Amino acid sequence: MAFFYSDGTLHVGDARASVTVDSIVGALDRPAYVYDLDDIALRFHAMNNAFASARHTIHYAMKANSNAAILRHVCALGAGVDTVSGGEIARALAAGVPADRIIFSGVAKTHQEIQRALTARIKQINVESPQELQRIADIAQDLGVVADVAFRLNPNVNPKTHPYITTGFRDNKFGMDESFMPELRGILARESKWVRLRGFTMHIGSLLFDLAVIREAIEKTIAVHDTFKAEGHALDRLDIGGGLGIAYDTADTAREFEMIAQYGRMAIDVTRGMNVELLCEPGRIFVARAGVLVGRVQYIKATAQKTFAILDTGMHHLVRPALYGSKHRILPLRQGTGDSMVYDIVGPICESSDFLAKDVLLSPLKQGDLVAIADAGAYGFTMASQYNSHELPAEIAVNASGHQS
Repeated sequence: MAFFYSDGTLHVGDARASVTVDSIVGALDRPAYVYDLDDIALRFHAMNNAFASARHTIHYAMKANSNAAILRHVCALGAGVDTVSGGEIARALAAGVPADRIIFSGVAKTHQEIQRALTARIKQINVESPQELQRIADIAQDLGVVADVAFRLNPNVNPKTHPYITTGFRDNKFGMDESFMPELRGILARESKWVRLRGFTMHIGSLLFDLAVIREAIEKTIAVHDTFKAEGHALDRLDIGGGLGIAYDTADTAREFEMIAQYGRMAIDVTRGMNVELLCEPGRIFVARAGVLVGRVQYIKATAQKTFAILDTGMHHLVRPALYGSKHRILPLRQGTGDSMVYDIVGPICESSDFLAKDVLLSPLKQGDLVAIADAGAYGFTMASQYNSHELPAEIAVNASGHQS
């Protein structure tokens, strides 16, 4: 259940065991992210069960939230991680994630990052271009190791999501279409001592709901996979990416759990008979609901046009509303009394784009009230900045018993 009201007070946990959010953050003098580890576990188990009939590994996409307590938690559950930088590889290793459970994605891998990945002997590097494959081969030769790689296909499908988070369409910088394959084959043949192709991977974007589009992308990837396998490459993995979304405008999560189950059934059906390890990389679907950003009302400012609730947190801590036009529910930690009012929830940054929500109907707010921005566990703190020299928010991970990490 993650975050819910009981007797007008916001709680974290579920109906059996919970603590008030106010008891967690009330004494802090700065904004804070609060994460529910139990909710993450619930979603991991749902995904794991959805893929139970296939040989599979879940690699949490840690770009969504790289908090150390969350990384330790998903690792303890049995997950690996998908990383997109050398820094994320370092964070994963520091949190105790075994190297053989780490995948390295990303379009601009530097020499140092690839060297770090190969030295650590991570599970797989997802290759984005022929030049990158050659760089991997050169570094592997220098280190005297064999690099396990997968080729990221750009399947040219329209994922029907925000254009900024589309990654599998022909206009995107990500992945490679079939025109790249002859050059890749040449490098593989020339560098067979240093690089080993284990399979193919795809990822078409984030905030996805249309499983038919994901299926189309997987089918296109399988077609290229089968061509390479017929040529004698011993392919034993297929990475179907991630990107499942949540409905930010509602607290109803039933659709998400049904989508997870349908996603697993679809993936197993489309890959039936392939005899591969099926990899998936969920991020948002695991952690978005599990986090809130809590800020304190500094001022209530009423004009002829608007009533602003001005918080000590804003776009520098949660950039999604300013960057994507995303809408997050606003949850006062204690529901007030009186007739509801329409507010713009804004922050302290010297930018007109510094808003967290516009025209939201809330019970009356007053100076000093604590307010939670809901469903902020994904792409919140990981995209936060110190713009205007504000400090970063605190991060607190809890379970239902109130234990904090």
